[in-house]
Amino acid sequence: MMKLFWENEVGGDTTQHYILKRQTLTLRPFISAHTHDYAELIYVERGSAIHQVNNVNTRVGKGDVLFIYPDTVAHCYLDIDKSFSLLQILFPKESFRFITQRYNESVHELLGEMNNSRLVNLGPMQQIWFERNFDSLLVNTRTLIEIERFLLNFICMIRETNNMCGNGSSTGQWLDRALREIQEPRNFIKGTKGFVDLCNHSAEHVEREVKKRTGRTVTDVVNQARMSWASYMLIFSNANIFDISYGCGLDSISYFYKLFHEHFRISPGKYRKQASVSSENTFSNPFSLY
Repeated sequence: MMKLFWENEVGGDTTQHYILKRQTLTLRPFISAHTHDYAELIYVERGSAIHQVNNVNTRVGKGDVLFIYPDTVAHCYLDIDKSFSLLQILFPKESFRFITQRYNESVHELLGEMNNSRLVNLGPMQQIWFERNFDSLLVNTRTLIEIERFLLNFICMIRETNNMCGNGSSTGQWLDRALREIQEPRNFIKGTKGFVDLCNHSAEHVEREVKKRTGRTVTDVVNQARMSWASYMLIFSNANIFDISYGCGLDSISYFYKLFHEHFRISPGKYRKQASVSSENTFSNPFSLY
């Protein structure tokens, strides 16, 4: 079994607390099953692949987040899509120990739950936030405090997503999966029925479990997925607002406006204008760093 070492990543005895990388088929070949003596946070930027962890296979795709502990996991990527791209944050045992000891309650338990390839899938706006800020750190000169600020905001974002999806217990895996899959347009366009179908349980049971695990109704969960996608389309496409409303599964444009305003406290038109004025997304974003 191949093992990778931190000193080889940094190229010698250079003191370095974190390394940020983009990995693609052309930038750096994907290697066979291996372990490493450093920790690794992984974000799937594009494409899809089979991620094998200790001989267990899981399909990963855009927006998925994984965490690999130092010295504990043998993993590799199989059946790689030609467009497959990862964004990685690597840090040695010393940095990992510092983060987990200082923020033990918030970080260690969370990352422990994510070990062995447990997935968290970021929503469209969270993906935008991560990719923009990661690219800024990757391209520009950055200090240690800027990298750690990014990392801690990222962990807080994962924690919030994890809390929304529940604790991942075996009795709730069907709900975790449904909460991830409802983020896809092909699912939320079907409304609450689409969510119940994903759960494969009675509507009454699903409603009770969603309320217990998230504090929200099924309608709230579906509408949140719709509005996240709508905000993405307003920023990154030229589609008109009526088509975006229809793409959310909403035939009533007035109802779409009402929902959008409830979520973002601004109209869709003004939201799009603000996005075009500032590429750094200066309007309401709880995870904004810059």
